Amino acid sequence: MGAHRSVMTKAWALVVLCFAMALALMLAAPEAAAQTAPLSISNEFISIYVNPGPEEAGRFGVETTGGDPANPDDDNMPLIYGRPMPWTSYTTLRIDGVDWVFGGKTTRRAGRTARYGEEVSAPAVVGNKITTTYALGDIVATQELSFAKSPTTRYLDTARIHYIVENRSSSVRYVGLRVLIDTMLGQNDGAPLRSGDVAVLGDTVFSGAGMSDYWQAFDSLVEPTLTSQGTLVGGELTPPDSLVFSNWGTFADEPWDATIVPGREFVRTFEAELDSAVAMYWNPVAFAPGEVRHYVTYYGLGGITLAPGQLTLGITAPSEVALSAQGTATFTAVAYVANTGEGPAHDVTAQVRLPAGFRLAAGQQAVRALGDLEPGQVGQASWKISVDLTASGGGDLVVQVDANNAEGNRVVRRVDVLGPPRLLASIRRIEAVENRGERLYPWPFRATLRVENTGGSEAYWVKASLDSAGGFTLVGGDHRQVFLGTLGPGQFQDVVFTLGGEPTPGEHRLAMSAQAQNVPASIASASVQVPRLVPKVWARASTDLVTVGEIVHCDIMVTNVPDARSIRFDVVYDNTLVYAMTSRGTLNVSGGTLGRWVDGDAVTVPGRVRGIEAELLPSDDGVRWGSAASLYFLAASQGVGRVHIENVVLLNSEGREITLEQPPASCTISIAGKK
Repeated sequence: MGAHRSVMTKAWALVVLCFAMALALMLAAPEAAAQTAPLSISNEFISIYVNPGPEEAGRFGVETTGGDPANPDDDNMPLIYGRPMPWTSYTTLRIDGVDWVFGGKTTRRAGRTARYGEEVSAPAVVGNKITTTYALGDIVATQELSFAKSPTTRYLDTARIHYIVENRSSSVRYVGLRVLIDTMLGQNDGAPLRSGDVAVLGDTVFSGAGMSDYWQAFDSLVEPTLTSQGTLVGGELTPPDSLVFSNWGTFADEPWDATIVPGREFVRTFEAELDSAVAMYWNPVAFAPGEVRHYVTYYGLGGITLAPGQLTLGITAPSEVALSAQGTATFTAVAYVANTGEGPAHDVTAQVRLPAGFRLAAGQQAVRALGDLEPGQVGQASWKISVDLTASGGGDLVVQVDANNAEGNRVVRRVDVLGPPRLLASIRRIEAVENRGERLYPWPFRATLRVENTGGSEAYWVKASLDSAGGFTLVGGDHRQVFLGTLGPGQFQDVVFTLGGEPTPGEHRLAMSAQAQNVPASIASASVQVPRLVPKVWARASTDLVTVGEIVHCDIMVTNVPDARSIRFDVVYDNTLVYAMTSRGTLNVSGGTLGRWVDGDAVTVPGRVRGIEAELLPSDDGVRWGSAASLYFLAASQGVGRVHIENVVLLNSEGREITLEQPPASCTISIAGKK
């Protein structure tokens, strides 16, 4: 557990620290004083606080606010050493064999010998999280700290410690992670850490099947002031490859390969005080270029159901267990037995009794022998327990403890069993694509996927994926895979994919899916009909109704004609219209460039403008859509005015004539009399 970090006594350390702080405040610049307070987020149970830096930026601590609502003695107590500014707990990334410490540099003992990266974003409170990002060479790591529900208490009394690691290089990198927590249980430095059947009093390594789902610490089983818990397995968590307990000094001096001496007590290296700490290791693995991985672990308060007596008995287990998609789950229950009598208790045994649908995992025994317990001694036993669909709803675990010379005891703890999560992917809406003005509309179009958890427990690390775009392309910043986080029972989220490109006309099939860490994928598909756009030359009036005396213009449109480079044509119009002028169209102008242009002859033949010519400047997609020319007319008399296109010669980039499927389309304008 965390203590002071020097060879001085605590009293002298406090005197020196107060003097140093007072001197620093007198000498510090005003702007430095503004950085003395840590960033924090709090709820009614705990507070998470982060060092803002610049030194040791990103290092964090946890303490209680109200703690356990049923325990008035655990308010405002530290769970991690480091008041007021955390610095002893730190995180290491091993990158291709080189050790980098996450966050700001330090001149103090904890991680001083490692390399440090560059700040990408300083510690900041973002919503209900505290985030920090550093670049360690070309590996970018983000730390997110927030609240999580404790598996044993069901309260938001736990810190969710989340690292997002991304390889931004162009080559494979090997990256591992070590998270060091300098544990502190209130003011108690000597309480043992407890994992499964083991009371950990010194250097210990757990890995593989030997690693329990969680570890705990408490100062007293009879009257606990504070119970802490680190949760390693289950739900969204990323189980570490190993869990290592040692003294803080060893971890402080060795950023990765801590020297572990089995049996050595938690006495701080080069000093004489107990000071325990725990490190979680995720071994180095290959990160492909651009690959992103998430690491999540929990640390906060733990819950123990107690029955006082001569043999005080406590049991801890998850308050709720979620079945997997296969309808099964396994969890760990731990019983603690404290001898509160005046003499030794002989031949102590602990027995677990299970409700319907619960069974002991292979190799487990219901009755566990704890041997003799001296007065004040605590023994412990753990069981791996399996449940299936027959246990839906849950049941009561009962632990009975007996001794040859002491009165037995019994404790009951409820474990709720939740149904498995289930994802349902459904395509809720696809915008219908139609031909509007010889263009696809809407374009691009949107397809909405709904991802819903229809099961009885949470789905973790949910992702929505566009598995097949059906010949379309994603537009803008859209990605084929969207991370949705956690979806609780009954929750859903809609994801919109924006699609465009140059698909062929006809039916296109979209395929989408929803996936999660603990749920099989759900797949949905739907069809999109893309209308065919016929290459055309056509006339488009600016309005279809005018009044005598008004000006109306008619655009000569060239649409959906690949590789059209020039056009020559005549325009014929009714005598209800009086020709005014011709101007360049949008296809004859590109930025500051004007294409070759001929106005045409509007004098020689009444009602006809002959020989209008326009160069059609190149576009990015090679498909023409726009006007070649605009003709302006005066509405001269009441009736109908028609504008026809004749003698069209359309050439491609090689000077060859393009033959259209349809003759040029006319436009009609209704002319009303003056009121």
